[in-house]
Amino acid sequence: MEITGERHVLTGDFSNLAEYYNHLMHLATYQYAEKFIAGKKVLNFGCGSGYGSSLLSKAAQSVIGADISREAVDFANEKYAAKNLSFRTINEIGGEKFDAITSFQVIEHVSNYQEYVKTLKKLLKPDRILLISTPDRENRLYSFQQPWNIFHLKEYSGKSLKNALTKEFKQVKILKMTAEKDLVMSEISRTLKQKKITLPSTLPFYPNFLRVFLLKLQSNIFEKVKRAVSKSPKSTGISQNSTPDFIQKYSVNNIKFEENPELSTDLLAICSHN
Repeated sequence: MEITGERHVLTGDFSNLAEYYNHLMHLATYQYAEKFIAGKKVLNFGCGSGYGSSLLSKAAQSVIGADISREAVDFANEKYAAKNLSFRTINEIGGEKFDAITSFQVIEHVSNYQEYVKTLKKLLKPDRILLISTPDRENRLYSFQQPWNIFHLKEYSGKSLKNALTKEFKQVKILKMTAEKDLVMSEISRTLKQKKITLPSTLPFYPNFLRVFLLKLQSNIFEKVKRAVSKSPKSTGISQNSTPDFIQKYSVNNIKFEENPELSTDLLAICSHN
């Protein structure tokens, strides 16, 4: 499977604290979901590399991981398939119904969020639980700015995510993901730089193809400049002979889910008709 940086893959290589925070955030989201899926038939919609579906299968009765990419599904089946866990393309799900659905870091990739939410609702048994996570645009973008992540079509605030989901679900609770200040600020500082640096390429009136083109061009220019001024090769991750202090200091248990934290990076929506 091609590693683009957008699908999270468990590698154990972290160049800095922000990378490690993002890794912990992904794991914590699945860990938090365990209380909702224990003993249930679960669909992980947009399963990516499959590690999250594998984590869910430890608590669920059964899990199907589904993704739009055949390459991702094949990778996940080879690496994670188990007795109560399998992977399919989204088109292969058919009319099957589930007790719980998780869809983490997916909604920001879809062009039609209404169709996406309606699809998940159809796959869900009545009065059951849907969990959706997505980046929190509050600290990532200016109010008028398009996403600087070339894979994202739209990013949501807590308010806009709730508005999108309440059109199909009666009950929608929005939690925000946070952590100790120095840990969460590593990611917020990173995204603050990104939103400033990429502003010329993410103005609201650009069509998507132009936004993506400008962002790729800008990224290529920055990489060439960095290589030109750097006298040593860029680090690719953890040294085999040492472990960064932040890995010893922090774990998945440091990620918190709160309604109104002072700082947050991502959102988790809990949806039902109850």
